[in-house]
Amino acid sequence: MTDCHPSLDVTHWHPIHEVDLTAQQHSWLGECQSMTARFERYCDKVTIVPRREGFITAQSLGEEAMLLPNCERFWLREVLLCGDNVPWLFGRTLIPETSLTGEEVSLLTLGTVPLGRYLFSAAELTRDFIQVGSQGELWARRSRLRLSGKPLLLTELFLSESPLYGVNNEL
Repeated sequence: MTDCHPSLDVTHWHPIHEVDLTAQQHSWLGECQSMTARFERYCDKVTIVPRREGFITAQSLGEEAMLLPNCERFWLREVLLCGDNVPWLFGRTLIPETSLTGEEVSLLTLGTVPLGRYLFSAAELTRDFIQVGSQGELWARRSRLRLSGKPLLLTELFLSESPLYGVNNEL
């Protein structure tokens, strides 16, 4: 795997409170606010590079399907989040088609807008859980969020150049 073309291959996910983490790792992986906003403290400009967007069927989800309501189709968005043009995070968002009603239909057209900018400007955002896993040396986390009560699954793989791994990092 390279940071330019990452994929998600985490085989074991655990609730964050069951994982032995340093204070710095816990601070990053347990971040409850916008990861985009947090990254912005470490660079001049955060950008999104869309990698894949479109509807997929429930059959292509694998075990992720257990974390979302039954639905025939899901909107998939995979992006690289970069700080000053350096890939820091690979993000994967899955949204049941049934969640894409009302204002949430605009999630289909985010393009290069970070998901966090949209989600954390919404008044009715809640998080059901944070799970943590690893892929080789890299940390990952996933959360089921609810926007106006409508679920979506966000998975984030922190790439090797991410500030998460920095030595002079604030908590």
